[in-house]
Amino acid sequence: MIDENGTEAETENVEVAKKSPSKKKLIFAATTLAAVTGLVLAGCSAVPSGNGGGSSEGEPQRGVFEFQTNAYGSEGELTIRIPEALIKAAGSDADGLLVGQLTAKARELDSSKFCAVSLAIDYRGDGLDALDEPSMTEKEHSEHAKSELEFQLRREFGVSTVEEAKAQNPAEWVDEIVAGADIGEYEAKHDWAPLNASPVADLDTSDPQSGEYISDDSKTVTFVQQCATSPNDDETTDAIGFPVQTGGKIKTFASIEINVMKNGTLGIMEAEVTDYARDSNGDWIGG
Repeated sequence: MIDENGTEAETENVEVAKKSPSKKKLIFAATTLAAVTGLVLAGCSAVPSGNGGGSSEGEPQRGVFEFQTNAYGSEGELTIRIPEALIKAAGSDADGLLVGQLTAKARELDSSKFCAVSLAIDYRGDGLDALDEPSMTEKEHSEHAKSELEFQLRREFGVSTVEEAKAQNPAEWVDEIVAGADIGEYEAKHDWAPLNASPVADLDTSDPQSGEYISDDSKTVTFVQQCATSPNDDETTDAIGFPVQTGGKIKTFASIEINVMKNGTLGIMEAEVTDYARDSNGDWIGG
């Protein structure tokens, strides 16, 4: 790839590593800072090198990251999406995909320490409704709390109720076990982390605090993080996943880590697709 100065940028490497027996991981990392910087300034992506040449889909559009490039950076808006070729290759594994695309853009803050990136979420079908369901109902929470207490009482005292335990043991011993088994008050939580973020109204742009913030309509999540020192700064990233509903459970189909510099430059340092990887010909294959 040729950068804006007419200099040929170094080629990045694609490393395919197994994170577990059932998961393949695509790690997108530039070989040098100069290579990534050239990539960012050019505002385009590099075609992966390999024995079979480039992607079967050709180069992605400028400003678009589709999981098949080595590394990516953008001085402006950046679209991150699951490519159609991957959806086709995944077949039924992708039928429950709930988010298909994220549109990232730097958000200005009155801070020299913190930077922010907002990601507009493109839900697929009824994706938002599915993700908005709490991971556990209040009734399920109550049953879980009761089950946990009974388990601890049986393990420590061989009985299933507090009354039985106190009839045979010092009350303070029993109270200590009861306190340790307490799972806390019920709070509706979601399986997809962004929906558990603080409301965006809590974000003070003049005195920002690091964290995640979600819009009232749950369609934009904002990451406030330390400003990246370069596009390949992997110490300042935040992660977000592309959720999929499988067997009534919310799981992660793919994920990325993203950083942002003070001037608004965005960088993707690491991307992962569960159970799928690209071969040297650019084709998606299952693991």
